[in-house]
Amino acid sequence: MQARGLSIEDAQDRRLWRSRQSAEVVRLPQPQYLIGAKPLCSQIKGLSPGQSKLCQLYQDHMGPVGRGVRMGITECQWQFITRRWNCSTVHNNTVFGPKVKTGSREAAFTHAIGAAGVVHSVARACREGQLSTCGCSRSGRPRELRRDWIWGGCGDNLEYAYKFTQEFLDLPEREKNYRRGSKEQGVSLMNIHNNEAGRR
Repeated sequence: MQARGLSIEDAQDRRLWRSRQSAEVVRLPQPQYLIGAKPLCSQIKGLSPGQSKLCQLYQDHMGPVGRGVRMGITECQWQFITRRWNCSTVHNNTVFGPKVKTGSREAAFTHAIGAAGVVHSVARACREGQLSTCGCSRSGRPRELRRDWIWGGCGDNLEYAYKFTQEFLDLPEREKNYRRGSKEQGVSLMNIHNNEAGRR
């Protein structure tokens, strides 16, 4: 018996071959990207306990977060290229780079520029379909946009990026329980404020 010019054995072999092919296409490239898997998040140094939990829930976001932080550091170094302090960082393997722990102008700027980079990178990743929990922006045409400009396409999802970045970057500061009125609490509140300034 023949099916479309093929023997039954050939047809079965082709179906088996196609099912093997489709299984390879569906299979994830590496098991570390499965939700709930620990290898990726345990390899990222510098995360607080809460950030580690968010990392496990949103593993696909960690690439854009890292790119955003690096983008912020690069921009910071460019802005201060002629200054004594130029955002230079030692090469370490934490996702955020070394943190400036004192309450200073430099710390304020690094928090703000880092948050801005992460918002930009996550918003762009949403637009490009790299993240499973977001897509294109749903915002409408801005009223102040000139009439002769064409509005359409897929925009960066700033709303989602803002919310995710707020949750992720402010979490280490919110997890800490400093004595009210202490210097440490002041630095923590300053960091939250500067993260917000960068997100806007």
